[in-house]
Amino acid sequence: MSIDRIGKGGAPPVVPDAGAVEGGKAVEKAFSVERPGTTHATEATGSVDASSPLARLRAGEIDVNGYADLKVAEATKGLEGLSASELGDIRSMLKEQLVSDPGLVDLVRTATGASPSPPED
Repeated sequence: MSIDRIGKGGAPPVVPDAGAVEGGKAVEKAFSVERPGTTHATEATGSVDASSPLARLRAGEIDVNGYADLKVAEATKGLEGLSASELGDIRSMLKEQLVSDPGLVDLVRTATGASPSPPED
């Protein structure tokens, strides 16, 4: 069994410059995703759309629990074909995960500066 390039002569293979693109032009803009009708972040400024849950939280319109509810609603937006009880179960499970899973709690705390409280039964 041998390991590539050990004991072999010659120069290592040439790797093209990562910053160069075909035609010799460098990349001018970082990767961005734009969805029709929504723009949550602008190019390099990182500003937030005024109607986003994070912007509403920062403006004081909602608290961290309202933020979590809006994010759960946003995450389940594509599931409207389910029955109301199924959709409610999924949303309550997601909300429970947001307040109990350490990784998700840390993400919410990083984004908002506070942790959501458990839902009242």
